[in-house]
Amino acid sequence: MGAETAPAAAIDPKDRFRAGLSYPNPLAGNPGAPKYPATVKRADGSTLQVACPVATRLMVALMDMDAVVGGAACHWGGPAALAELMSAIHGIMFSASPWHQSFNFVNDAGHTENGVYALKANYGFAGVTVGDLRGFRSITSKLTGHGEGHIFPEGVMISNGPLGSGLPVAQGLAMADRLADSKRTTVCVISDGALYEGEAKEAVSAIPGFAAKGLTAPFVMVVSDNNTKLSGRCDADAFAQKGYFDGFEAQGWKVIRCDKGNDLQAAFSAVEAAIAAAQADPTKPVVVWAKTVKGFGVASTEKSASGGHGFPISDPAKLRPFVAEINGGKPLAPQFEEWLQSLENAAKAKAEKAAAAAPAAAPAVKKDKIQGGFPKAMIAAAKAGLPVVSVSADLQGSTGVAPFRAAFPQLSFEVGIAEGLHPGGRHLRPVRRDQGPAAPVHGQPQPGAGHRGVQPHRLPGRR
Repeated sequence: MGAETAPAAAIDPKDRFRAGLSYPNPLAGNPGAPKYPATVKRADGSTLQVACPVATRLMVALMDMDAVVGGAACHWGGPAALAELMSAIHGIMFSASPWHQSFNFVNDAGHTENGVYALKANYGFAGVTVGDLRGFRSITSKLTGHGEGHIFPEGVMISNGPLGSGLPVAQGLAMADRLADSKRTTVCVISDGALYEGEAKEAVSAIPGFAAKGLTAPFVMVVSDNNTKLSGRCDADAFAQKGYFDGFEAQGWKVIRCDKGNDLQAAFSAVEAAIAAAQADPTKPVVVWAKTVKGFGVASTEKSASGGHGFPISDPAKLRPFVAEINGGKPLAPQFEEWLQSLENAAKAKAEKAAAAAPAAAPAVKKDKIQGGFPKAMIAAAKAGLPVVSVSADLQGSTGVAPFRAAFPQLSFEVGIAEGLHPGGRHLRPVRRDQGPAAPVHGQPQPGAGHRGVQPHRLPGRR
């Protein structure tokens, strides 16, 4: 195929930009002051009231317990880690009026969206109240497990869920704003685990490249680096990200370190400096590299290898000491105390009803999850000498392959949150789980008809 060598047309500066289509912005306007505030100091010495991160954590704990579809599917560790950074970001954004003409906000970390809902309820943003949080994840609520722009258009600009996908979308928003000659600043929040993803890495490289050519509006990326993913610590369980993060500057980013991402003032100062730097020089995107603690606020989840990724409490009787620790042992605000008591009373009534009921008959057929069969088959195959290998993208527990990993660690590989990274070869056929179609890896088709050995199995989807 011949190369296209024709020179690009010379463009008159007045024709450089194209205004976007005119349509009403569905996002809600600026809210009032937060009901539960905290005070931070700006760079100019003035003060600003932002949403209290402790109140965010309290609401996340209560709404997770109250959720119709709750349990481990309700996240705790991620929103607890990001509470201070989210308070800082929203405090600055809501200081501009109208805020959505000055900022695009993209939350790539969909597993932390319940923390953003709590923050919005604190502000009363988009009409969300603390009472609305009690319907979290119900079929009648717009507060879904991950942010859904089509369900909650006044509160969620970009839907989230598949980790790493929000960053390239944020890149597109910044490029579109530049094309429209808008100076709007794009802020994208992303977790360290999501930066395992190939599409995120591509955007990390592309954003400073396009910015250097003057093709993006101001851009800020906020990274929550807590070295923790769903199944354990990143460096111990998969591989460390520090070397990659050390390369941000070499790729063209201005790096602002925040070693205390769970200190509200430190988080606010870092975000404020990043936004100011990006707006002063849009050709140089800025990354806030913030060290956070997943599950921050409760010692047991801070120490947990998963950071308390899913909500760790299933018994409402254990909720009171949990929220007491979040609140530093101080009395709860009346609204939160009433909520907690209603959960405790409902649990007590349910237990009394169950105790009074006749014992249920044992099921005729024992039921088990489909995931339980995968490791049994894999272990049997490995014991028989077959070349079976497990490649997991941070989902050993969710997909059921953890027993195989324990029995055959030499045949198990954890690649982090990187669904596209599936090693393969002619003689070893991995058992894998992913979200997309089977694709060639190292030149070998997967699955490969005609190959002997254990063929890949598509395990249940992640999100």
